[in-house]
Amino acid sequence: MANIQVKALPREKFLERIRLRGEEEAKRIIAEAEAEARRIIGEAREKASIEAKSEADRIIKEAREKALTIKRIAEAQARLAYRLRILEEKNKLIEMVFDKAKARLNEVASSVEYRDILENLIIEAAIAIGGGHLKVILPRPCQVDLDNIAATLERETGVKTRFELVLEHSNFSGGVIVTSVDGKVVYDNTFEGRMKRMKKDIIKGVALILFPGEKESIKR
Repeated sequence: MANIQVKALPREKFLERIRLRGEEEAKRIIAEAEAEARRIIGEAREKASIEAKSEADRIIKEAREKALTIKRIAEAQARLAYRLRILEEKNKLIEMVFDKAKARLNEVASSVEYRDILENLIIEAAIAIGGGHLKVILPRPCQVDLDNIAATLERETGVKTRFELVLEHSNFSGGVIVTSVDGKVVYDNTFEGRMKRMKKDIIKGVALILFPGEKESIKR
């Protein structure tokens, strides 16, 4: 076998080669580490950007939804306020009509035809109670023929009827309150009582006249 000659390197060159290779390896490792670091940082930044965008989108979405909710609530409140305002004005007009009606009834209570009106109110109330021994309550003296009314009732109902007249300071302007003698049965046929009983129908009628074609409810 032929002898292979290995040329020995001087010590300094050998050490230099090791140093250079070490530096290259170190540079490679550092470069790889830096590349990995850049990759990690880049991914982190991208993730952070995506998360930030997602968070921003979420915030914007929530803000838009909140703004839409606020807008809808405000619109609903505005519609309600509008309806309430219209309703308030309608109620004012209807109350004005009732005030005028009350004033007119006060005039009626002072008129010459009031006696006939009052007698008819007494008869209506007494028939509703069924006749018998009844009290007629009036707010002030009035020329009414209770005996004649009692006779009319007997013919109408077949029940013997007699009245006791009671004058008392009451808060009604006209009409009559008729009660059984023991006070257990009461028929309020005052102007105010009749208006109260008919108020619902009166309101509907007044509303149709004042506000034709509208169906909004009016305060009872």
